Amino acid sequence: MKKILFSLRLKDKAIQGEFIQACYRSSAALLGLALTSNIYPDVGVAPLMLMSVVFVYNVVSVVILSFFKAEQSKVDYKKTFIGILKNPLILGIVIGVLVSILPFKLPQVINKTISMIASTATPLGLMAMGATFNYKEALGDLKPALCASFIKLFGFCAMFLPLAIYLGFQGEQLIAILVMLGSATTVSCFVMAKIMGHAGILTSTVVMLTTIFSGFSITMWLYILKGMGLL
Repeated sequence: MKKILFSLRLKDKAIQGEFIQACYRSSAALLGLALTSNIYPDVGVAPLMLMSVVFVYNVVSVVILSFFKAEQSKVDYKKTFIGILKNPLILGIVIGVLVSILPFKLPQVINKTISMIASTATPLGLMAMGATFNYKEALGDLKPALCASFIKLFGFCAMFLPLAIYLGFQGEQLIAILVMLGSATTVSCFVMAKIMGHAGILTSTVVMLTTIFSGFSITMWLYILKGMGLL
């Protein structure tokens, strides 16, 4: 809610949806699983926590980007709802869930093919984002991009990690929460913004900044949590 209220202060209303999405959406599935499994080889509920939140991320992103469109003065709720149902990422998640609960396993060749395609998704997304990146346009959105990057890497962690600790989260669960709160903005934010008709300039800038600096910020938070004896 705070990021939504903060976005209302932006002079350029066309970037409100991108700002909100870039502030909260983390690279949970890729970075989260890798980080958790490296620190805790025998992981338990952390992967489930991370994969569950990916679905929420995508649904909320579609809703936010549908509501905050520059060209519309009034929200068309019916069109927004249909857009959510027809969104490729939402459809992909639903199909994936349905496949995962099938009473039989898919042939190994299909699983391997899907796995190989999935492994190229992030690199291809980064290359596409880099190819369309315009430095002159990015400079125009530099202030909100820096603000969103700070919120993403430091703001949410400073606000909500103490609450998570107070509620008793430790170990791998705390790592999962750290990834959800303070990891780099995922490249799929850019893909989602473009699909939903946004320029994607602010999103690509935030993805670039958070990707560069998340290595330092995540290390800092891990050092603090380890020093407190919570990991």
